[in-house]
Amino acid sequence: MNILNLYGSLNGHTEKVAFEIEKAVAGAGHAIRTVNVKKDDSVIDLLEYDLTFIGSGVYTWLPGKPVLNWMEKQMAHARKNDLILPGSPRVPGKFVCVYCTYAGPHTGEAEAVPALKYMGQLFDHLGITVADEWSVVGAFVPEKMRHFNASGRLGNIEGRPNAEDLKQVREKTGGLLESIRSYSVV
Repeated sequence: MNILNLYGSLNGHTEKVAFEIEKAVAGAGHAIRTVNVKKDDSVIDLLEYDLTFIGSGVYTWLPGKPVLNWMEKQMAHARKNDLILPGSPRVPGKFVCVYCTYAGPHTGEAEAVPALKYMGQLFDHLGITVADEWSVVGAFVPEKMRHFNASGRLGNIEGRPNAEDLKQVREKTGGLLESIRSYSVV
């Protein structure tokens, strides 16, 4: 499979997840291109890839600005080139996994859901099947917000994503690759 791994990371948590995805994909013998959209926000032919991962931190229920800006550029390109069709017909064999890192101090994982859905919409409009959505806990880094790490609905999230969280990312990546491979063989 030809795989794209896009991410935007403000405090390093999403980057950690992106690198775990990269290791798992490469370890499974697939080609992977990892792009930090903060450093490279160029338009990418998303239909060139069999599977795309896209990840961001969650900021007020949405992806971070670098990912939002990248998505806006992608949508403008898609509209200009008539890539978005009525009914968004599925493009066979094209999948995306959207993920985010979040702290959820107020309502827990529910705070991540809007960001996941938002990111998935770009791909859904292009006919790319949203294969999975992941949310990974990540502690607050800014000093003025660190008190939320121990007082929110999720309990104490200091030091997250931790080794166990990243192990789960590797396992989910492997499972998703196998699922898509199995689907493609049918």
